[in-house]
Order: sequence, then structure tokens, then C-alpha cells
Amino acid sequence: MLLPKQFACGLRPAMGGIILLTLLVSVAYYLYNTSWQAVVSLRTGSSSSSWWPHRLTSLGEPHDSTPGRKPPGIGVSGLVFYGRRDRAACLRCYLDRNLVDNGGWLEEVLFLVNTDDEKDLEYLEEIIASNPQRYKKLIVPGEKLWIYSLYKAWQRLERGRYYVKVDDDIVWIADDAIPRIVSRKMQHPHDFAVSANIINNPPLGFMHHHLGALHPYFPDIKAPKDDENNNKNSDSNSGNKKTSGDANLASWRPSRDPPWDGPSDYTWPLDRAPPHKNHRWLRVRNETMMGQTPAASLTYEVWGPSYESWAIAAQMHYSLLENMEGGDDGLDAYKFHPPWDMGGERIRINLICVYGDDILDTNPANWTEGRSDEDMLAIDLPKRLRRPVIVVGEALAAHYQYGDQRNLSDTDVLARYQSLAKDRACLSK
Repeated sequence: MLLPKQFACGLRPAMGGIILLTLLVSVAYYLYNTSWQAVVSLRTGSSSSSWWPHRLTSLGEPHDSTPGRKPPGIGVSGLVFYGRRDRAACLRCYLDRNLVDNGGWLEEVLFLVNTDDEKDLEYLEEIIASNPQRYKKLIVPGEKLWIYSLYKAWQRLERGRYYVKVDDDIVWIADDAIPRIVSRKMQHPHDFAVSANIINNPPLGFMHHHLGALHPYFPDIKAPKDDENNNKNSDSNSGNKKTSGDANLASWRPSRDPPWDGPSDYTWPLDRAPPHKNHRWLRVRNETMMGQTPAASLTYEVWGPSYESWAIAAQMHYSLLENMEGGDDGLDAYKFHPPWDMGGERIRINLICVYGDDILDTNPANWTEGRSDEDMLAIDLPKRLRRPVIVVGEALAAHYQYGDQRNLSDTDVLARYQSLAKDRACLSK
């Protein structure tokens, strides 16, 4: 069919415009759809039943370089809630590494004493005497503080300083963890608190499990033989010779132990008691048995098995030690980006960064009666102020034990962390 000349001439540019517009709309839709899928996969998960791995596995690699030296003019203090010397023996080495004297970001570390035990107090005096310029006591007049009076410690902060609050049973800290959480808080002042990505900190254990950072382990129900103990005590890969004082210091490396040997349908119920004192956990060679191990019961919550189970905690700690043997590649399994917004849900404040002004502006003396400092810092104040609590996925640390995980003390986990600190972290060996 022939169109009139004047109509045909007008049609060509019109059709060209329609085609161009269609192409632009198609490109815009593609870009929108692609970015939306990325957001969905990161924030809400896909519609498949296995959405957690798809949500975070692609975020395992660090997105940026390690923060450099502390910017001049920025004040950063550590705040340690101290009470137990066997845990603090590990933490001490990581605090030393993070002092400005050693290239870290901490200008000082304040110890809030929360114990009456004479040996614990003597050990704290030893720590302070090792560097009295940097290590100091935070004096709070009155009786020893407890869970609902810890607000008095937060009243003692100074304006204009960043504070890294550390529990005394943080038994491992990656060298870049403290610089990362302080940097995040500095660069995003609207964040109310910034947490490290902590092993044995609900609900992060659930995320670590689905990221593939946990491995199958079961407890060794038999006491190890003498020759196995001797093998554990030889840490030849570290290049450090053991002194006589280290005679009972076992190797931290799970690879030095024999693999677990047992039936393929074996399980370890969460309510089962430890098999014996100072027992170890052994690596299960069959990866398909992961679903039969305690960690399979991890959930995205702050209570329940994720918080209470000593067996889950032991498996998480052994998995971390195994991943450390794999170097950075092993530790990358825990990491995620962008940082995780807790969205008003609780996180344990084992290792967090806050700004002094943010805390003092809330007037800790008027914090809600009957609410702990964790209640206030992780839930109540962020909600009231409409400010987020953020987890930096690349800032790794390990928390030893909660009160409900008391049976973890019947494992050799703490001894392994003490060995790890002496082998890799302590500046004076």
C-alpha cells in the first residue's frame, strides 16, 4: 500500500522516535530490574528455599583495603569490661597490637573492674604496669557494678572521643577489625553503634553457617592418648619454640588432631552434657554430615540454641580455628558487604564502637530502669533516635562464651585460643 508522500515523510521520523524511545525504555527497565534483583538478593533474599547462600555468598570478598593509620586529631579509646584473667590473657595480646604505639588506633584502654577475685585483680595490675601510659582503670565510685547499673560506666565517657567497647572474653581480634569499625563510625556519624562481625554472637552465627564458614565437628568422647597430646604440643608450623612455661599449652590447630570416626547417622543432641573435662572436637571428613551437627540448629535469633548451646559454640570456635589455618581465604568465608543493618533487632555488644557525644547526649543516668546497657545501646536508644546499629562484615573477632554456654568450659577451646594468641598475636613471647 502506498502512503501519500506527505504522510510517509512524517512517519519516518515518528517511527524513528518511537524506536529510540522503546530502546531507552528497554535499557532503563533492564538496569532497574538488574539493580532491584541485587537489592533483593542482599536485603530480602530470593524467592527460592535456599535464599541465604544466594543472599550473601557473593559478598565474601572484601570490597576495600584495610584502613591505614588513625587519622590525626581523632581520639579513640578502648573500654574493657574486665573480670576474668584466663580470658583476658588472650585479649591482652590483641589490645597490645591495637595500641597507637604499635600502629593501631587505640590511644588508651580503660578497664572497668567487675571482679573481687584477688588473682584477677593482680593480673589486671600486671597488664596496667606493662604500659601505664596506655592502660588505665576506669574508676566508678561506689559498689561493684552489675547488669542494671552499668550505665554509671557510660556516664564516664568523654565528649569528642570514639570508644571501642570490648568484653573481656573476646579471645581473638583480626588486626583490621578495630580500625574498620571506628572508620565506619567516623564516616557514617548517623550510625548509633557499629559492631564487629563476631563469631559466637547471635544472630551472626546463623549467617556464618549459611555463608559456608562452619564445618562439621563432633566432640571426642574418648580422652586423647599421650602421643596425641605430644603431637598437639609441637607447633612446628609457627616457627616458635615452646618454653618450659608452655608445656601444657596445646596447639590451636585442629588439623593436628585425628579426624572424627563414627557411624554415618551419628548426631549430638544439644541437651547432651560434655563427654569429659577438657575434651576436644574432631573434624568430620564427610561434609554431608553437617546437617547432623549442632550448628545445624542455628537460627537467626538472639536467644534459643544460638545463644544457649555450648555445643554450637564449640563447633563455631573450632570452625574458626580451621579457617585460620587456611589463611585469608578461610577467613573470607565470614565476610559480607554491604554492612548489615540490624533493623531494630538486638545484637550482643561484645565489640562495638560508639561516639562519646552520642552516649552522653542520651543522659545515661536517665536510662530506663531495669534495662541493661545492651538493651539501651542495641535496641532502645537506636529506636528512640531512629538511628541504625550496623555490623561491619569485614571486621572479624571471636567471643568465647555466654553464661548459658557454661559447659563450653569443659572443652579445650579456651586453651586453643591462648595458644593461638601466643603463637600469632602476642608481641612479647
